[in-house]
Amino acid sequence: MTKKLKYITVAAVNALLLTLIVICLLRCRAISGTLLSQQAAEFWTGESELRFAQVSCYFPVGNEKTLSEIRSFRDSLPKKLADAGVETRNDEDGWVDAYSTISTVTAKGERGSSEATAIGVGGSFFLFHPYELLSGSYISDDDVMADRVVIDRELAWKLFGGTQLAGMTMDINGKLCYIAGVIERETDKYSLRCAPETPLIFMFSSQLDDETESANISSYELVMLDPISGFAEKTLSEGLAGSNGIVVENSDRYSLASIFSIFKNFGERSISDTAIVYPYWENAARLTELYIARLYVIIALLAIFPLLCLAVIIVKLIKLLSVKLKELSARGKYLWQHRYDLREERREKKAERQRAIDSGETVPRKVRLRFPKIKRKTSNALKEKTPKQKKNKARKVSAKKRNARKNGVAALMEFEPSAKNADESQDEAELIPDIESIVREVLENKQEN
Repeated sequence: MTKKLKYITVAAVNALLLTLIVICLLRCRAISGTLLSQQAAEFWTGESELRFAQVSCYFPVGNEKTLSEIRSFRDSLPKKLADAGVETRNDEDGWVDAYSTISTVTAKGERGSSEATAIGVGGSFFLFHPYELLSGSYISDDDVMADRVVIDRELAWKLFGGTQLAGMTMDINGKLCYIAGVIERETDKYSLRCAPETPLIFMFSSQLDDETESANISSYELVMLDPISGFAEKTLSEGLAGSNGIVVENSDRYSLASIFSIFKNFGERSISDTAIVYPYWENAARLTELYIARLYVIIALLAIFPLLCLAVIIVKLIKLLSVKLKELSARGKYLWQHRYDLREERREKKAERQRAIDSGETVPRKVRLRFPKIKRKTSNALKEKTPKQKKNKARKVSAKKRNARKNGVAALMEFEPSAKNADESQDEAELIPDIESIVREVLENKQEN
């Protein structure tokens, strides 16, 4: 294999590997934007220039939070923001939250009954989980009636045989509820793998228990102003999570540092001493983290050969630069020394000339002949001269030359010593005739004639 062919092959392999790396990076970006449940901070921010962070907290079985504890934490948020130097117009500006709990219920409709997974929700739950609405509307804390529910397409078809069910009634564990709307569940492969097999019902958390204040909250989500990186996470950890809750930074979970922490704490991630049941959307998010981590491993393997080639190129460049620097350094030293040598040589010649003058020897003087400057015309008229004008000009030039010879200029030019030979040895200088005497003789001969 010739050297040129070798370089072409290496370049082609590097181009292919870099293309695969770009594809993997684009895939990572696509995966990180798949789950809408991890993008609540972006939805809440909108066109604002303020920075918000989304954080979640999950509580183990037996240590769930009550609605009174959730309200107490909410009341502390305005003071937390004020202490951080954030000014808000009212107590509800600067943050939004949602909470949920999971249970299993039996739902009955016109065409039969079905087991379903009931998610008791509160706060702005559907801001964090913007399911596609097929009919009707969502439910929120602003609803006057607490017996409204939202069901998914699968349950709607099982119980009623359609999706246009807004205002219709159904039975959930013996309680009469009104259907507010019908939603379409997520269709991405990560949510499908983690979602429960039974249909979903979304209802107020107070409806899952006869006593409102005893409702067990297993999941809490918060979008909050984050004036300092980690402020929202720290606020949730200190204010509500306690020692048993698991706090997750959703806004930053797909960053390189967060993905690297998966490898760093790989064993600890799989070990847990608390019985925490994650909701299916958190399990889907954790699954996407693993997919992205796997892609980063592939990227690292693909980047080995290009990095080695880059290292070889850098080493060669360093060697080449070191050689060039050495050459430049040596040349600089030579020129610097040569400068002093020339100076010393000029001093010696000057001293020899002075000694020759002091001893009375004849020293040739440097004679400079100054001729009149002839201005050159560059106009277009000069280029367009007739042959007669050119002939007259040639005659004038010839006449000037003849006059110069008569005045002795030609003699001066013939015997003028060169500037380069001015510093020759004194023996050669004696052989050169005295220019002044020659000029004087020529002028005397001219006068006699």
